Amino acid sequence: MDKGLLIKELAKQIRVTEDTVINWEIRGKMPEGNRMGRIKELLEEKAA
Repeated sequence: MDKGLLIKELAKQIRVTEDTVINWEIRGKMPEGNRMGRIKELLEEKAA
């Protein structure tokens, strides 16, 4: 959200549900598996 992505957009790009992104963003849960790497890539692309 800080990078200007909507929850819906992020969820679609990393192929998870919107509820999953809400769990990460609002409820403080951590992404599992390789999702963290993909999230980092997307955020770096958005910052460039």
